[in-house]
Amino acid sequence: MLTSLANKEFFGVLKYYSSLIFIASLTLFATPAEAWWNHFLFNRPALEAMPELVSAPKVKVESLEDFLLKEQDKLIPLMRDMEKEANLNYDKYAPLPEALAFKGGDKKTIRNLFLRALRLNAGTPLGYFLQNLPGYTLPGKKSDPMTVSIYGKKDLKEDYEFYDIRIGELVSPLEVLSTAGDEPDFGLDLNLFEDNGESFGKDYGFGIQSFGDSKVYYATQVPFHIGYYHESPIIFAAAGFLTRTYPQYRVYQFMTLSRYAFQTGHTYWGYRFLGWGMHYVADLTQPYHSRVLPNFGTISMLWINLKAILGFESAKNDAIDRISSRHTTIEKYHFSTLRNAYQNKNLMHPFIVSVKQTDLDNSYGKYDNSYLVNVVTKQSYDISDRIDTLIDESNLLNGFSEGKLLPEINQKSLGDLDSTITEHMKSVGSHLRNYVRTGLKQN
Repeated sequence: MLTSLANKEFFGVLKYYSSLIFIASLTLFATPAEAWWNHFLFNRPALEAMPELVSAPKVKVESLEDFLLKEQDKLIPLMRDMEKEANLNYDKYAPLPEALAFKGGDKKTIRNLFLRALRLNAGTPLGYFLQNLPGYTLPGKKSDPMTVSIYGKKDLKEDYEFYDIRIGELVSPLEVLSTAGDEPDFGLDLNLFEDNGESFGKDYGFGIQSFGDSKVYYATQVPFHIGYYHESPIIFAAAGFLTRTYPQYRVYQFMTLSRYAFQTGHTYWGYRFLGWGMHYVADLTQPYHSRVLPNFGTISMLWINLKAILGFESAKNDAIDRISSRHTTIEKYHFSTLRNAYQNKNLMHPFIVSVKQTDLDNSYGKYDNSYLVNVVTKQSYDISDRIDTLIDESNLLNGFSEGKLLPEINQKSLGDLDSTITEHMKSVGSHLRNYVRTGLKQN
């Protein structure tokens, strides 16, 4: 009896400690919440390896309002059924409040009502634009950043190049899809929780933000772009809030809308919705979006937190800073390497070549509702320790700054890191193509 009570007390303490370490550690998401910085730079070469996409006929740009007005009568039951299906299939899913169910509208109201029914930030510009590769002539008028991102240049900085396209213009499906794969980072998932300071967040039914900094705008999207599916049962038992994430839900929403748009002849929106869903697939290939604290086991985290509870917080703070800086640095290093390769017309750079290779595509099986959990996040979870270790061994935190390598870099270990990223990006390309193939088969 005493042993049983002792065990019960031990697991109670364990649960308490475990919960606290995650509450503390997840403050690291006050850093930018993007998984990879500027998806277009790898989306495009990955999709360029799909002949069925490259050879697809150009599509006519259509306004969102025109699509919705023409199809609202059928979208009403489609979106109702979509939410019912989500309720059945996604753990920790927050049901759509009945007041938000899509019921159609007129030219002035239908866009806002549609976005609210999807529980997106209706202030997102959703302009008409395509992205351009660095170092290449801009094919059209440079886009105003405020037509691209909800916070304009504040978000985009100088790391993206967009040009305007016009309603009725014929454009390449490859470019539409590759560009749309970045759009969820431009505002769609910002401030959707009750405690994010926006009135619509109180309407949407997602409750209090499960983790991430609810007061920092760019961190409010974190639960939509992260998928922790492979932590230990002890962690999930103690910190159930880590399971309240929504990338599967978003992919399902946008895949459903994409299929419908293709089936009804709205091919521009078929590709654009498909690209929105693709964004979350790519996000979950980033190791720091699939693993809470790489290179920290459950016992290590509990020990760090126990010391913090006793007043010795340096180990906890060091762990938070360590993971946060690695998360941000690997994003910027990958982006800068790709940008420099394009600017130098080095299209044979391993990061570009690897994401175009298709020989692994069939090995992962067909994309379905379980693919994100069983394939994508499992793979990125499994590689997280090695990426994290090589960031440390290469001295990337001190040897890389503002897109340039510094003398402090360890070239040998950096070569190992590059090789690991290269191999991983080969899989990333496969996952993107497998997702897109599933979408296009419904076309």
